[in-house]
Amino acid sequence: MRPSWTRAWLATLVILVAAAAIARNRHAELVEVEQRVLDWLLEDTDTTFWDAANALGAPALAWIAVAVMSLVTLKFDRMVAAVFPLTMAFGVGVALATRALVERPRPASASAATTSFPSLTVVYAGLWLGLMVLLLWWFGIPRLIWQIATEAAIVLVLATAIAQIVGGEHWPSDTVGSGVVMTFALIGSAVVLESRSRPKELFRRPERESEPAAIG
Repeated sequence: MRPSWTRAWLATLVILVAAAAIARNRHAELVEVEQRVLDWLLEDTDTTFWDAANALGAPALAWIAVAVMSLVTLKFDRMVAAVFPLTMAFGVGVALATRALVERPRPASASAATTSFPSLTVVYAGLWLGLMVLLLWWFGIPRLIWQIATEAAIVLVLATAIAQIVGGEHWPSDTVGSGVVMTFALIGSAVVLESRSRPKELFRRPERESEPAAIG
């Protein structure tokens, strides 16, 4: 792992620990502000768009997307193919462990009684969309198309996060924690993909050595 990646990974870990500590120990102070935001957002009764955004974080969709990515890359590089399910499992595992440690209660409007920090729905959406962006980069698609795909993925993850808040399922800060968790997991996959030969390099034929000119 290069020093820059190591620093990024450690910085994300520190932010995750700090965010979890704040969510656990300063919940009452956070709720004073976040409850007002929820009350204001819950006044909107038309949640059709946000319900659709929530579907992006469905576990089944996330795992199907990861399975497709693994199958697509399997014939090129087995290690790269393994990165996708391992990253998903690692990210979800970190999210579940964080939930167990923080034990933050959900808003009263939530449909489930599980702990709140971070939002698993946002974690699922962010992981499979982030892995898709990394896959496109690894395949070496044109830079402009990759940038558009990256921006679209960011918008979709943000829409999923907002949907969780608008639906009263999570506190706003829960979705921030989800962003930290997904970043923490995706850094590892980015390191692996960067270290592996990309498909266009795998298909590149070695250059023939120039034959010596005939004498006479």
